[in-house]
Amino acid sequence: MTGGPSDPAGKRRRGGAHSIPAGARSLPQAVATGAALLAVVLLASYLGPEASFVLICVVVAVALYEGIDALTAAGRKPNLWLALVCGLGLLVAAFAQKPSLFAAVLAAALYGGFLLALRPGRSSAPASDVAWTLLLVAWIGGGGAAATSLLVVESGLALLIAFILIAAAADIAAFFVGRALGRRKLAPAISPGKSWEGFIGGLAGALAAGAALGSVVDRLGVVHGLALGTICGLLAPVGDLVESLFKREL
Repeated sequence: MTGGPSDPAGKRRRGGAHSIPAGARSLPQAVATGAALLAVVLLASYLGPEASFVLICVVVAVALYEGIDALTAAGRKPNLWLALVCGLGLLVAAFAQKPSLFAAVLAAALYGGFLLALRPGRSSAPASDVAWTLLLVAWIGGGGAAATSLLVVESGLALLIAFILIAAAADIAAFFVGRALGRRKLAPAISPGKSWEGFIGGLAGALAAGAALGSVVDRLGVVHGLALGTICGLLAPVGDLVESLFKREL
């Protein structure tokens, strides 16, 4: 769910290692949105794993819709319903603890894409449409399946919330450090707003959050919390850059 492809349409993406001019991002709006989303996550966690699973399904469905919508706006013709059915199918397989079904769902996405590529009214690049549909199912649905797989293990809900909060801490720290100190561009050809200073700030924020959450989540512990912070701090910016690359191609 971090770095996850939550906004491929490019309407409101905020990266993980920033050097953003003043006014480029509405901080009050971002804070309000973050608070609302955190409230939804906490409510779902209070209601139990089933409610959290429904929330994951909603997030994945919205992200798949945004991905398909961006592709459609760029002149492609991927199939929304095939992506939704197969993407959510990965989540159901994970929640049922049937990982052996993952390959079957991906095969269905591939074969279904090929069948739909034969339909009248297809785009001028049907093979690309098949490839994009399969990529979105594996990328977005796969991320949701990973979150769901974590959700169903012992103390998984607490671990999943810790993961979300660590990723959020990394993004917040990267934003403020990058805006205050960002000088050296991280990947200017892909995302000019990201800086190495923001990247380091995000990593520090992830480590601090990992240690703090590890001290209160029994199943995690401080050492594993630091390990999770390291993973989030190092890999979340990669996810942000991949999303930026996707947006720029479209």
